Amino acid sequence: MTLVDLVGWSALLAAVATVVGALFLVLFFAKGQPWGTLNDIASIVLMIATIPVAVALGRLGENEFGIVAWAVTGVGLAGMVSAAFGQSLLVARVYPYEQLLGWTLGSGALVGVWYVLIGLLGLEFVASRSYPPLLIALAIASGLGFIAIGYGFWRGNERHPLSIVGGLVLLVSSTAFLGWIAFLLLGSRPTSA
Repeated sequence: MTLVDLVGWSALLAAVATVVGALFLVLFFAKGQPWGTLNDIASIVLMIATIPVAVALGRLGENEFGIVAWAVTGVGLAGMVSAAFGQSLLVARVYPYEQLLGWTLGSGALVGVWYVLIGLLGLEFVASRSYPPLLIALAIASGLGFIAIGYGFWRGNERHPLSIVGGLVLLVSSTAFLGWIAFLLLGSRPTSA
């Protein structure tokens, strides 16, 4: 397996974990446990699987943006590792949800900022490398979705309008963004943007 294959399969796994996690979250709010714990596990898989994608995007932007590309990657990695660790503490029942809420929401916000920043940096590639504008828009929408969910949960709960809208935007845009990267890297290219 090449590094390109690893990033492609990681992106695909992250896309699947996004959908599975969303399904488990809906089931948790409707039925309770064990769906909440399964959602937390899917979140851990999502964050860990996104790490190779973040590093690959950092390498991709290195020539154009230098240290800025790696600073953006650092923001993403900090959020992903922190979110995975926080969710692991929740799954292991080290701390209750209420104690980890700020941690997990803050970590998710960092991941959201990373998505927005890679989208903004990616705008340069629309002109210079003919990257599809839709791919860039999906990255930015994913970031805004992550941030909206965090703010909605922080200000209210899962029923806060920003939690709901952010969750739906994140589900669609992040799944599409990660899936598109997977298809690009694994050989099946979308034909238009």
